[in-house]
Amino acid sequence: MGDATGPAAPGPPMLGDYDGSRRNNFTALRILFAWLVLYGHSFPITAKGISDPLKPFFGGSIWIGELAVSGFFAISGFLVAASFVRRGLLDYAVSRALRIYPALVVCVLLSVFLLGPVFTSLELRAYFVHPSTRDYLWNMTLAFPIEFRLPGVFQGHLRPGVNGSLWTLPVEMSCYVLLAIAGTAGLLRSRVLANAAMLALLLFASQYFAELPLIGRAERWARPALYSLLGVACYVNRDRLPLSAPLALFAALLAWAALGEEWFVFVFPPAFTYLVLFVAYRSPYLDLDGRLGDPSYGIYIYAWPVQQMLADSLPAQGPYFNMAVATVIVFSMALLSWYALERPALRLKGRLLKRHTVQPAAD
Repeated sequence: MGDATGPAAPGPPMLGDYDGSRRNNFTALRILFAWLVLYGHSFPITAKGISDPLKPFFGGSIWIGELAVSGFFAISGFLVAASFVRRGLLDYAVSRALRIYPALVVCVLLSVFLLGPVFTSLELRAYFVHPSTRDYLWNMTLAFPIEFRLPGVFQGHLRPGVNGSLWTLPVEMSCYVLLAIAGTAGLLRSRVLANAAMLALLLFASQYFAELPLIGRAERWARPALYSLLGVACYVNRDRLPLSAPLALFAALLAWAALGEEWFVFVFPPAFTYLVLFVAYRSPYLDLDGRLGDPSYGIYIYAWPVQQMLADSLPAQGPYFNMAVATVIVFSMALLSWYALERPALRLKGRLLKRHTVQPAAD
């Protein structure tokens, strides 16, 4: 295995040469993707007749928010597969829970007990006893289906949901669970076995997606689940996957050519996933983890409600004003969430796993 800058052997480095390296730009990519979701939502939330200027470029095959979510899932599939293989089921499960739930619980509680009472058109008693308020609290568990509305809140909006971004979290959790099942069953121990299992899953899903356990519960889950699977496949085949500039250029051209075409779904997802991994490892290292932290999750879960509050408070605004103001507010909230909640929660993992660690015998 080579060092963080690639192997000394001739030829392009393999993805596996970077296995375990912390010199990557995954955090920068996640922050970018989270902001692109905010950018994309600013147009339908304000609904001022100004369409996303990037929309024509994608030819109707995808839109910028969906592209960003796809990037999230490709990164997630790659990294969580690595997490399971390196650390095992218990560490994997605790890590996933500590990464998802603390910030989600706080976001849901703030929505129900702060945002809702301020913006509801109902009397407070009627708001708190309404069944939708109780149902919204269940979002903390990621139980399916997600409740998107709070009673009397944003009812006059074109998109009345309090937090439309939450729909991807049950998909992500379902992918985590399926990967844990596959890993526990030993399907990740062999590259051949893993590839055969993933190919069988892909072929089955292409015809009977609704019959799949967990991820088959909603048709719109198919695309993010596909990108998660591609991320896992890239990790499984990391020692056979070169990261070269010519291949990245070819993948970019192929992805561009697929836009608007019937064969988009067969070509774009693997090409885009490859580009995400290439940028993560072969672009100049930014070290945002050390300089900034990782506010990407906070940006993602707080953007929609903040944009909705801005649209409600200043109805005459357009998408670019909404985007600019929301960016400042959301980034501030996300950094606070990272340093005050998410990072401390992740540091609990060592304590939670300590009792399960077998100490080496003394000499």
